[in-house]
Amino acid sequence: MKKFLGRFFLLFMMILLIGGCARQKETENVMKKSDNQEKVMRYVNYSRFSGDGINHLKLKSSAEQTIACYLLEGLMRIYQYELQYGMADRYEISENQKVYTFYLRDDACYSDGMPVTAGDFLRAFQRLMEPENFNSYAAIIKNAEDIYQGKKKIEELGVTVLDEKTLQIELEHPQVQFLQLLALRSFAPIREDAAEILRPEDCNGPFTLETWSEDLVGMKKNPYCWERDNIKLDKVEAVCLESSDEAYERFVKGEVDVMPIPLKGAEKYSAGIQKKVMTGICESLYLDLQTEGPLQCREFRQALNYALNRVEYKENMDSDFLVPNARYVPENGLGILKTYTENYQDLPCTKYGNQKLAEEKLGEALKKMNISGAEDVNIRLLVNDDPWSIQEGTEIKRQWEKKLGISVELETATGDAFWAEKDNGTVTLTGVIAEYADMMAYLQSWNYDYTYGEEGNQSDTVQKCLRDAERQTDEQIRLSTLYKAEKALMEDVPMIPLQLRKESLLLNRNLTGFETSMNLAGGGYEFLYADFK
Repeated sequence: MKKFLGRFFLLFMMILLIGGCARQKETENVMKKSDNQEKVMRYVNYSRFSGDGINHLKLKSSAEQTIACYLLEGLMRIYQYELQYGMADRYEISENQKVYTFYLRDDACYSDGMPVTAGDFLRAFQRLMEPENFNSYAAIIKNAEDIYQGKKKIEELGVTVLDEKTLQIELEHPQVQFLQLLALRSFAPIREDAAEILRPEDCNGPFTLETWSEDLVGMKKNPYCWERDNIKLDKVEAVCLESSDEAYERFVKGEVDVMPIPLKGAEKYSAGIQKKVMTGICESLYLDLQTEGPLQCREFRQALNYALNRVEYKENMDSDFLVPNARYVPENGLGILKTYTENYQDLPCTKYGNQKLAEEKLGEALKKMNISGAEDVNIRLLVNDDPWSIQEGTEIKRQWEKKLGISVELETATGDAFWAEKDNGTVTLTGVIAEYADMMAYLQSWNYDYTYGEEGNQSDTVQKCLRDAERQTDEQIRLSTLYKAEKALMEDVPMIPLQLRKESLLLNRNLTGFETSMNLAGGGYEFLYADFK
């Protein structure tokens, strides 16, 4: 908020400004890296890491995703939403757009100097066929689905080593985002003697693992990285701290260079440069459609959706880092096809909700469920066991009870207990982030299983649209097809979109080239070309 000062205060403010500049100069000198020092960039993470190390096929958090982006590199890479070459320095696509031939760099190496080979990529793709590692992205490769289901042998996978530095991949059908998918960590090479938990010598990215513990993850520059001359940082450390106050104390001393800060009250964090960014996290209310109860009624789910006023929710939460959202994709944001929601605007639910439609749909639901009144409907709302999440749950409960007259039981859980309760007849506050820079990534994440038997659901429409969009190479037709999928999802309401997340960062004034992204293919924090001036 801007404050306008009268003339009476000008002299006083000038005195403060002179003193502040002197203190700022002193702080900047403390934070600046001298020319003969190692260039070590440290950023703060407020949650601890898994103590047993990192398995890039089973990454447990966005923090681990970011680290994996610098320890491992696939055939392609994404930096600032731009698709770039990674271990490959060129590729060819067949006329039918189903066969890709990749040529590896001559200097593609692991951190111990061992060359990365086409066989290492074949090994990685084969590992993805194992039941515990298989994902929907791998299913695009020829015969992958049949191999996963045990109908074909692993040797029939559409991945072929032509020679030590040439790999050929055949797809089931053309897919426009295939090259972006290859930037994901699950498609990184696996050397023959690799361990399940990543070792320093297994790293082929711009950095290699140096330290791993619950409180600190250290990476150092990979001396064999093909792009080592462009990488200025010698080391990067992710430091786990308890609070923003502790982090800021370390920041002022020059012991950390990047830290998230609260958007509210940010003025007290004055020692560095503040930067507000969109995180790409799309938070929503997940509805368990499998357990018998009112959530199985589509009209009731629609009533819940229409009853939520996201703008009122944000105001009552009194938070600057929430952005109301009533769509299954972010309304805007670089790299997530920011023109999509501008071109397709006519979905019925808005950020303000619709009380009239909420009441209408609730009446239809009560009649369908043979319930006499809204006061007889009870649902469970599950949130994480922390003060902020509980505050969020309390506001959602307030709106639903006031606007629909139903009873909402607020429950809390954490860790494994939270995920165990998620599929137990609850409405669960959770979030998702895109893994690559395309709004298809968000719609795929809403892909859900219709096994609850309700007639007239849109499962077939959603599945068909997503399949058709995957195969479509005309961008305009592809977007229109995805929009049909989003409309079908909005009609069925398997999830209720709620909000997007902002984040505010405090950066060392001497740190340059530190960027952020809204998808995990880029790593969230993008410091590949960071440096200290």
